[in-house]
Amino acid sequence: MLLIKFVDKLNKVMECLAGFALALMTAVVFVQVFVRFVLGELGIQASVPWTEELARYLMIWAIFIGAAVVARRVDSLAVEILIQVVPPSAGKILKLTAYLFVLVFYVCIFFVGLEMAQFGFSEKAPVLKVPMVYVYSAMSIGAALTILNTVTSLIDIYVNKKDILDTSDEEINAEVEAAIEDYKKNRKEIAV
Repeated sequence: MLLIKFVDKLNKVMECLAGFALALMTAVVFVQVFVRFVLGELGIQASVPWTEELARYLMIWAIFIGAAVVARRVDSLAVEILIQVVPPSAGKILKLTAYLFVLVFYVCIFFVGLEMAQFGFSEKAPVLKVPMVYVYSAMSIGAALTILNTVTSLIDIYVNKKDILDTSDEEINAEVEAAIEDYKKNRKEIAV
């Protein structure tokens, strides 16, 4: 389907952007540590106050973009044991309900982010002097991308007839199956 392909390509770009933001953040923090501790030990008085602020803003963007990418991969932290222990029909209902709660949550985050971005038009960063709308808009953009990815995952499940109970990671599936078997074994031992 065209939407699924488009979103997957968009996610590759978002992954690169999040990776770039993390790499740049790491470099900026390295500069800050180098100037503060290495140059300070050498008696060179230097200051780079912009590094802490820029690193924080890069981290905010990386988190919101990364969360959106993780939503498409269905790779976020989740407690799958309950869904696997109950009958498959109940597990599917629970999983679909979880998706709906996630969508409602991110719709709320989107609107809260829009309100914050409006405040950002009148504020400037203390050191970098950039409008805070560039920072605050990360929340709305990240939430919108997460909504898009969650809806795309649901469409992908429906169109490609995937099982909503399947997790994307075989290692996790094996761990869940082992935990279920242990649970059933222990339950039988307790009953005897």
